[in-house]
Amino acid sequence: MGEPMAAVRRYVFPILWLVVFAVIAAALFKLAFIDGMRADAAAVGEQPSAQLTTPLVPAALGTVTNLVAVQGSVISDPLVSVRSTAEGTVEFIYVEAGQNVLKGEPLFQVKTLLELPEPVGDEPGPAAPPAYAYNDVVATAAGTVAELMVLPKQQLTVGAEAASLDPGTYSVTGTLTSDQQFRILDRTNTARVSINGGPAPFPCSNVSMGGTPATDTGVNAQAQRVPAGPGQEQPEAAGSVRCTVPADVPVFAGLGATIEITAGHAENVVTVPTTAVRGSVQTGIVWVAPGEAGPDSAGDAVEREVGLGLNDGSTVEIVSGLAEGEMVLQFVPGAAADIDPMTGMPGVMGG
Repeated sequence: MGEPMAAVRRYVFPILWLVVFAVIAAALFKLAFIDGMRADAAAVGEQPSAQLTTPLVPAALGTVTNLVAVQGSVISDPLVSVRSTAEGTVEFIYVEAGQNVLKGEPLFQVKTLLELPEPVGDEPGPAAPPAYAYNDVVATAAGTVAELMVLPKQQLTVGAEAASLDPGTYSVTGTLTSDQQFRILDRTNTARVSINGGPAPFPCSNVSMGGTPATDTGVNAQAQRVPAGPGQEQPEAAGSVRCTVPADVPVFAGLGATIEITAGHAENVVTVPTTAVRGSVQTGIVWVAPGEAGPDSAGDAVEREVGLGLNDGSTVEIVSGLAEGEMVLQFVPGAAADIDPMTGMPGVMGG
């Protein structure tokens, strides 16, 4: 018995261990390769796929208030020049420097020699006495005489600068971008000013832009372009806006201020976001979704020209070319992507 059992241990047990190891290896191979590949394939099939869609917005009824806010400052109004309105010699001076005067009040008097009458007949008669005219040169504005440039018996010509007056008034001035100029161009407007750390907001009259006084129908723009230096891009065209501070409002030069210009208000009008329109003045182009398939299916958008009205910086009034409810691309095709402030990733790009 001893020898047969030793033979069994010697030959049979190693074979059994080989079989056991082979079964374990086969199981591991199946788990690692066959079942794993099936799981990966299933995971790939179940993974959601991203679909890029072009966002659409409807043309909707809304309210547009064309309000332009401009940062500016308080400045002293410039001196008013007074020029002689008569030719002759200074006969009398009524005022002196530092004196307050009213508009139309005389500043000095000019004595002008008149032409002598021609003698009648061949016989010489008695010499006619010279005749003179006396004309007062008056203040062209109320204020303080800042400088008086004439002396008694001084010879003057018409148009010669004779005095300067300090009106003692103030204005608020600020700089407009080209977009802001277009938004208030040729529109009836009003201005309201808030002084930093000063009195309550107040209406500001005599609104002008680019040095051109305002009219009853609006203001005229006069853009000013500053030359760019070497290697620099041409800066945006800029203009100025200015209005008069009421006499009863206490201010002084150098104060910071905000000018709010209201140039139109429209209610219950067709509107779209400004991002959906190429152009901002009078006419523009929008991209209309064909067939009105809905916000998730734009298809190939079609260009359409529209008439533009008021613009508040984010919404623009559509006066013609687009009806309420029509779907348009939310962003002009080719517009640069915005960066999402929450994720730091690029946002939606234009079409």
